[in-house]
Amino acid sequence: MKRILLVLMSVFMLAFLVGCGNDASKQAESAKPSTSEKITVQAAASLKGALTELADAYKKSHNLADDQIAINFAGSGTLRQQIEQGAPASLFISADEKNMKMLQDKDLVTDVKPFVTNELVLVVPKGQPKIELNQIATAKRIVLGNPETVPAGNYGKQVLTKLGVWEQVEPNVVYAKDVKAVTASISQGAGDAGFIYKTDAIAAGDAVQISAVTPADSHDPVIYPIGIIKKYDNALAKDFYQYVMSPEGQKVLEKYGFSTSK
Repeated sequence: MKRILLVLMSVFMLAFLVGCGNDASKQAESAKPSTSEKITVQAAASLKGALTELADAYKKSHNLADDQIAINFAGSGTLRQQIEQGAPASLFISADEKNMKMLQDKDLVTDVKPFVTNELVLVVPKGQPKIELNQIATAKRIVLGNPETVPAGNYGKQVLTKLGVWEQVEPNVVYAKDVKAVTASISQGAGDAGFIYKTDAIAAGDAVQISAVTPADSHDPVIYPIGIIKKYDNALAKDFYQYVMSPEGQKVLEKYGFSTSK
């Protein structure tokens, strides 16, 4: 009788373990991105090179079609407004904390974490004399991202305000839609000086030259947060989020000149 009971207990225990294993397997399977899932990433324009490389590498390693991860690059304020209006995006990476905080206050994003940091620099066209920050008032055309929608433009305005020259130079400011447009304007000689991120100056190569690095205390910290947009969250969004935050993803970002916590 004892032997029969032992056999029955063993059978029940085996069935229980198999059941648990199946449940765990099903949960793990459901957590994996579906081959049919798609996401759109709303990302600051300054991330274009790094994030494009990350998305391409992820799609290749996961055998995804090109259209399964789309990236919309623009000024962070513009992207935030699109999300508020219901744009079908799953991830948001802002070039400042302000725009992300506005979405958090409306309970539109979750899992918000610091992503990378950057530096703000003053650039001039290649081959032109450098302009130091204390000489910025002599520039006839200063190209700046629109401070209302472009964090780099807002940081630049903060620097000029800190220097006490904003009111003096404002008539000479030419506004651009994002930092890529600022970089293009300076590289084409359409402006005498402009404020962009260090990463954009590196990406521009010989087209522009860094004239000055802005002091850290002259503007808000350049922190890029990342968050998942609740309305369009799915397994692919979560997995890509984890990938860009991983040591592998952070190495790619560092290659483009961003600073990470890794």
